[in-house]
Amino acid sequence: MTTQSTYDLTAYGIDSRWLRNHAAERRLLFVYAHPDDESFGNAGTILRYTNDGVAVHYACATRGEAGDVPPEMLAGYADVGALRTVEQICAAEVLGLTGVHFLGHRDSGMAGSPDNQHPAALIRQPLTHVAGQIVALIRAIQPQVVVTFGPYGGYGHPDHIFCHRATTAAFEAAGNPTLYPEQIDNGLEPWQPQRLYYSTFGTRFLSSVVFVMRLLGKDPSRFGRNGDVDLVNAAREATPVTTTIDTSAYFEPAIRARECHHSQGGGIGWLRRIPTFVQRRLNSVEHFTRVAPPWNGEAIERDLFSSDRSL
Repeated sequence: MTTQSTYDLTAYGIDSRWLRNHAAERRLLFVYAHPDDESFGNAGTILRYTNDGVAVHYACATRGEAGDVPPEMLAGYADVGALRTVEQICAAEVLGLTGVHFLGHRDSGMAGSPDNQHPAALIRQPLTHVAGQIVALIRAIQPQVVVTFGPYGGYGHPDHIFCHRATTAAFEAAGNPTLYPEQIDNGLEPWQPQRLYYSTFGTRFLSSVVFVMRLLGKDPSRFGRNGDVDLVNAAREATPVTTTIDTSAYFEPAIRARECHHSQGGGIGWLRRIPTFVQRRLNSVEHFTRVAPPWNGEAIERDLFSSDRSL
């Protein structure tokens, strides 16, 4: 079967920005919550595969409307979502993404924030509806591999957790002709991806960060610009590393992709203050948990597509 790389998905509330008409043999779909999740989390992995000729797509559930943006950055933009959409497309070009697909929901903000109650917030949408949007993307793009957040969403963000639930449900539903039959009537044939991965830092890395922060007299349960990220719980909930991708060759373009998200500080202000060799070390690998087919404790994988686990 061939991927329908220019399929019109507006009927499903999806705003697709097709950056390349790339009906590649290998196709990879990332599903995350906000503009910048793809760059801050997996820029190196995306670059590795786009440089290897893989068609990589990014499904972005919201436009990051709840993010804090300095007022001067909004000059010329209708709102925060419009600004962050432009930033997202900038990063997508650097990363070589084939398409960016906005699912059209609103950023829910961190747990307990007023944004949680907005009627358009992602977490207030029916799970079956958002999963159905992702099913439509899977059937249109026909990826062999799908990547999303783990059950805790990395650091507990409500939108991350919701994306995990919706994408996991979509992975299981996309190949079933009895589910979302209206999509089949519209020409989207069932498609079952071969592999599902969760992005992860792994328990060892996060536990090390918690240990170092405590040594420095910092509270790891109140990490981040707003002190609303609990790294202790993140370490406790992290999924195990089954797959490690060597991203060392893509350090500079990964930094450029993060710099596109300048309203979020580019995600690299702290990184530029440490020696370059340490920066490269920190950005030399990215980790994932293979969920389907289940991992049974065999040797660590080095490729999201291959079953070759050789070092």
